[in-house]
Amino acid sequence: MEISKAQEYLVRRISPSEKYQDLIQFPRYLEIETVNACNARCPMCTINDWQRDTPTMKDELFEKIAAEVIDNADELRRVSLYRDGEPLLDKKLADRVAVLKDGGVKKISISTNVSLLDNKKSEDLLHAGLDMIIMSIDSLQKEVFEKIRVRLTFEEVLDNALNFIEKRNKIRPETRIWVRMILQDDNMNEWQTYEDFWSDRLSELDRVYYHNLFNWGGQLNNYTPVDKSFEPNLPCVALWSLLVIFANGDVPLCNVDYNNKYPTGSIMTNSIKELWQSKIAHQRRLLHLNDQKSHISLCENCNVWDEPPDLEGISSQYATAVEVQMS
Repeated sequence: MEISKAQEYLVRRISPSEKYQDLIQFPRYLEIETVNACNARCPMCTINDWQRDTPTMKDELFEKIAAEVIDNADELRRVSLYRDGEPLLDKKLADRVAVLKDGGVKKISISTNVSLLDNKKSEDLLHAGLDMIIMSIDSLQKEVFEKIRVRLTFEEVLDNALNFIEKRNKIRPETRIWVRMILQDDNMNEWQTYEDFWSDRLSELDRVYYHNLFNWGGQLNNYTPVDKSFEPNLPCVALWSLLVIFANGDVPLCNVDYNNKYPTGSIMTNSIKELWQSKIAHQRRLLHLNDQKSHISLCENCNVWDEPPDLEGISSQYATAVEVQMS
């Protein structure tokens, strides 16, 4: 693909109303990992391979990030307070949502396995102004669910999800709820029943969808694809739309670089804007534009954008196609 065509493609996918140069000024999406731990052990997760040792983001670091995020609130489409862990393990999560909302950030989201979404957390998050919650619930069959979501209890998760829907309707109806299935061999035949069940309980603002199991840039052991990749030779939109910040302030290549194999830098020493416009970020984008992304091992066979064709419109809103599989 010609560079100009690739750039047009990226603009169309990420932000059709802007120009290519706009995309490389500041990220449109941020994923801020306030906690790097999880209470589940799902087979489609890479948690057993994690090599980072900062489980919780310190207040000073969050405050530094929040200040720059608030200063650039108009540039951001969404700030997600999660990455490679279960965000509800962060006891300060609702307070951190409130800080960003009070600072003018338009959309704040989390993705959760729902097991810890009790009454208090639900109410605290809604009162704090949470704009969107992605509930990862992979089956409506107890045996299948607990095979996929190891260490979680199906009845508890289902009750928490239904309770949150009810509280959302009363406390903050504008908060969007997306219920998501990670499609894999064990739940392949459930989709229609699953979609009908959740659609009957959600509002017009909400969404029920599935995401094909992906391979974490070739890092997931025993990976078996459920579908082919639709765009293996195109530049990855993540490099032009998303910046990930780990709990210790490190910024990796992208959201699948869970062990920071390709470091971009650190928020401890640089700003978000500086890292987004850095030499290493520019070099990586050039490789993708020149059909040389295979020079980056994580990019060579990554199928994170392997999306089902019936999800028109979803993949153009970043952070819907690449939410982490275990949250």
